[in-house]
Amino acid sequence: MRRSITTKIIVSYLAIIFITLAFVGVVFGFAAKRFMENQARTSLVKDADAIVELFKKSKDQSNVSEDNIRQLLRERLRIKRDFGAIESSWIILSKENKLLFPRNSEEFQKLKAQVLPQLKPNKDGPSNSIKFSIEGNEYMAVAVPLNIEGTSSIRGWVVLYTPIGPVNKLSQSFVFVLLISLIFTGIIAVAFGIFFARSIAKPIIKLKYRAEKLSLRDFDSKVEIKTGDELEELAETINQMAIELKEYDFAQKKFLQNASHELKTPLMSIQGYAEGIKDGVFEDNDKALQIIVDESTRLKGIVEELIFLSKLETMEDFYRFSSEKINDVIETSIEKVNSLAMKNNIRISSVLYKDEVMRLDRDKITQALINLLSNGLRYANSEIIITTGVTGEYFEIRISDDGEGFDEKDIKNVFKRFYKGKKGNTGLGLAITKVIIEKHKGTIEAVNAENRGAEFIVRLPKGQQVQG
Repeated sequence: MRRSITTKIIVSYLAIIFITLAFVGVVFGFAAKRFMENQARTSLVKDADAIVELFKKSKDQSNVSEDNIRQLLRERLRIKRDFGAIESSWIILSKENKLLFPRNSEEFQKLKAQVLPQLKPNKDGPSNSIKFSIEGNEYMAVAVPLNIEGTSSIRGWVVLYTPIGPVNKLSQSFVFVLLISLIFTGIIAVAFGIFFARSIAKPIIKLKYRAEKLSLRDFDSKVEIKTGDELEELAETINQMAIELKEYDFAQKKFLQNASHELKTPLMSIQGYAEGIKDGVFEDNDKALQIIVDESTRLKGIVEELIFLSKLETMEDFYRFSSEKINDVIETSIEKVNSLAMKNNIRISSVLYKDEVMRLDRDKITQALINLLSNGLRYANSEIIITTGVTGEYFEIRISDDGEGFDEKDIKNVFKRFYKGKKGNTGLGLAITKVIIEKHKGTIEAVNAENRGAEFIVRLPKGQQVQG
């Protein structure tokens, strides 16, 4: 089952948000727990240091009582309570791990068995901290050395421990708040996701409907999208494509009409003379048969040119590109039509620029130049001139004659299929020439020469220049 683009955008949007928040939640929960445990550890060490200072400040350490220590810790707790501190428990041990303060402790035996072996107090500073469990409750403990010299010297350690269950609960509360935030964020994301998805999908849906109309040959309707981004550019491209497809469709219809007309004329002539011979209408059957042969030949020529034009337009492997000297190609083209020019008393002269090696299909370019020269032979009075040169990155070939030149209508239509001027033949020669030149990434145009007569200007991308 297909999903709409709106659904895909919303699902992707939610997936990204969920994964991001879940990752942030895990990292934040872990970091919050580590931070609070570090705070608890730091607080225990400071409290232990305060107890050590209490002993140091007392002139007679024997005067330090359990009440003094409890009072000190209560005072410190009162100061820290504003920062979320929790109350800690304490014991003072001798270096032999005998209980010194408080005198009676119910938890001492449990601590002595489970905690003290793991603390391993350090004589030079705080010991490592540990986490342990008593009757299902989690605790954290630290030990600080108590080394005081006096009349009643005490050597041992101050051990403070505190429950960290509240710390874990606080971390869990953070995670819970984050989960609630995730839910509300998801709801907001869905709302915004639907809005943005629809704003993105709406123009795409319009483009889809326009493409469907194009498939039904509806070239006149347009799609209007004003998003100021690539979608608007795509809509403009589709509209331009519709215009070009309409023009192409019209050209194809016109081509079929013209082709039908051009093929119909010789066929009707062949049919008429064949039926006349059959019915004995003509006295001179040889003449009628010659007309049939001539029309058949003309018909064959039209069909061959149509096939050739179709191959030029549609078959990329129909071309055989190679490195050729362009002046050799021009001279070969002149040689192929020179006999016809001499027969018509027309001189073909050339003024060629220094040679260029160009990548082209020699046969196709030769055919294109022959078509242009043949067209000139039909309209020239006495001379055809070929000149070449370089214009920017293009090699330019100009073929002009001294005839009457183009009418305005001719210039606009001369390269269209089956368009024939006053002395035109099949109307396909210049159309074939235009396709060949364009397949070589070049251009061709028809103009009226400055000194009278018609002129064709061919521009081909130039290649490596020949030295010498």
